[in-house]
Amino acid sequence: MRSIRGIIGKDHGYQSRKDTRWYEILGESFAAEYEREEKLQRFQAMLSSGSGIIYARNSEMIVEFNGEMFSTNDTRYFSTLGTYFESIPSENPLDSRPEVLERRPGYLRTEEGLAKVFVAYRFPSVLPEGFLYSVFGLAKEVCLKWRLLDSGRFAAKAERIIARKLGRRISDTATADDLAEILQQIRSGVDALSFHLFFVLYADTEKELRRASRNLQGALKLYGIEVESPLFYQQELFEFRTKIGLFFQLKNTITTTSSARVFYPFIKETLAEEGGVFLGFSSTGDPVVFDPYRRLNYLMLVLGESGSGKSMTAKVYLSRLHAKKKLPIFGIDPESEYSRLAEKFGAMGIEISEEKKLGLDPLMLGIDRVMVADMLAEFYSVPRELQPRLRRELQTFDGDILNFAENCSQELRKYLEAAAVPPDSNIFQGKPPTVGEPVIFGMRDLKSPHVKALAAALISAYLTQMLNRPAVLFVDEGWLFVKMPKLMGVFENSARRGRKYGLHFLFITQRVEDVASTPEGRSLLEQAATVMLFRQEIGGIELVKEIFRLSAGEAGMLTRAATGEGILKTSNLKIGIRIALTQREFREFSTTPKV
Repeated sequence: MRSIRGIIGKDHGYQSRKDTRWYEILGESFAAEYEREEKLQRFQAMLSSGSGIIYARNSEMIVEFNGEMFSTNDTRYFSTLGTYFESIPSENPLDSRPEVLERRPGYLRTEEGLAKVFVAYRFPSVLPEGFLYSVFGLAKEVCLKWRLLDSGRFAAKAERIIARKLGRRISDTATADDLAEILQQIRSGVDALSFHLFFVLYADTEKELRRASRNLQGALKLYGIEVESPLFYQQELFEFRTKIGLFFQLKNTITTTSSARVFYPFIKETLAEEGGVFLGFSSTGDPVVFDPYRRLNYLMLVLGESGSGKSMTAKVYLSRLHAKKKLPIFGIDPESEYSRLAEKFGAMGIEISEEKKLGLDPLMLGIDRVMVADMLAEFYSVPRELQPRLRRELQTFDGDILNFAENCSQELRKYLEAAAVPPDSNIFQGKPPTVGEPVIFGMRDLKSPHVKALAAALISAYLTQMLNRPAVLFVDEGWLFVKMPKLMGVFENSARRGRKYGLHFLFITQRVEDVASTPEGRSLLEQAATVMLFRQEIGGIELVKEIFRLSAGEAGMLTRAATGEGILKTSNLKIGIRIALTQREFREFSTTPKV
């Protein structure tokens, strides 16, 4: 990496203001070489888009499973620039750092133990891209602050310095060479920047802090990076300040955005998120701990052929999610697999039959009338030319749905007459279920696919409207509903509204090609922030490969995967996963309880 240090002008670095916006950057895999260049180009564009800060925080996690303890790390990335990478708005992460209790020469005493800050001051001409990833296990915090320079002014000053140094025949030709290389890059259209790189260590004792310091310095020295830790400015450095008092400031390192690509930090090869749910182990043997609320959206798909482990995984996930986060869980359960175990998810199971009155009158429940018109049109085969009339009459009608079916215009009445008689009328009549307590609706006793789909649509629309708080809504056996575009539209609406209200929507089904057969289903597949892929049929693997951007090797693995093994894709991270079960979970949730 071509860089020079502190020879041009005075630059105080980028100082974060109180009103600075922050974003959490969602890490992504860096393992596939064919994808690296695109990531590095986005990072270079990010650096060129403005001055900013990147702050990485690493924390150790201890995961307990089946009596054993596993250690792993959760690394989170934050930046004042949220473009070019998947990101979510965040509070200022620097506000949640530990408070400094006492300044001591060479380190600080904080709420979380002793802390020591290092600043990098010398870099080699060549660095491997993404090298910072190897440091995250040694330093708890890493901070990169940069400021874009006026490339024209920088180039003019640099040319004068090169001429002066070479003209005097001084020995500092290395600096002149580095400047010449930077100038060449600038002339090709690359931006210049100055930057500072901080590393923060934490330890419980002075001895541990010295050992951690040696480990960090040794690891960085292998890359040719030199760091220093000024004795009397630890608190200022802990605050990532570059100007200290009236007379002292850190010297800048100057390079180009092209050379600075080596600092690409947003690497996530494991999934270990503090406060998340333990799922199992990755293909490298690391614990997988997943938090659905650290995603761009809260839509999650669980996809796999019969016997692949998807239903067991969904039950275990819901059970652990409820135990961990105390979220209320609501469900649409066509085969009553979950409703009979409702107490395991902190819910009440309700079995629906064609004789039971459900009270799901969409007009009385206040469901959006355009959505109601679309559902009625689909479920009762109202011709396209009559659908505008259906919408108009619904908008002005005052009464319940059965009255509407009996009193609408004659052209519509002949299509809606089935709504006014059992079994359909039983769905609309009665007292509606309350959403104060979590409910899983079992539908095994609904023999008619039409009635089952109608009940699912109304329940989903009702819950989506009423659940304006963090909760979970799952739909099992989603393939039963994929041929009904308006119903899939209701599910899509549930997923879309989830981000606003904290509704985590879980869609569980078998064949990806069935879901992809409608625009609404395809939208679900493409928009989901999280997908668990279990064993897939060979005949449909090409579509799976296309939609989820799998490599040939990943696709081949899915056709041969053992039960409970697959791929977890979340944001830009893909990892192999093996779901881990306790004996109790296996006994309680297995649909085929055989060893």
